[in-house]
Amino acid sequence: MEFIQIAGVVFALFAISRGYLKFRKKSLSLNGYLAWSALWLGVIVIAVLPSSTGFLAGWLGIGRGIDVVVYLSIILLYYLIFRVYLKLEELRKDITRLVREIAYKRVGKKRK
Repeated sequence: MEFIQIAGVVFALFAISRGYLKFRKKSLSLNGYLAWSALWLGVIVIAVLPSSTGFLAGWLGIGRGIDVVVYLSIILLYYLIFRVYLKLEELRKDITRLVREIAYKRVGKKRK
């Protein structure tokens, strides 16, 4: 195995272990843990068996295996950015609602 393959496997195992610790502390849901673990297990498979990307490339009609990895990575990153954006919008709305409630309560106390 090449150094980069070993580094990829070690990093993926580290990420899985960190996810497990977050899951045990209840700061990561079971679905989240399983999704991230599946992603990192995929990284391990690609690191150990780089030829597996060639099979996927042929099945998808893409020239090289590394191109599949790059394309899927970009798609995944855009999806994750979109999810973070939605979460931020939800938090912004919650903060706005809370600030308004606090302001209404303070105004009500001053008028009494």
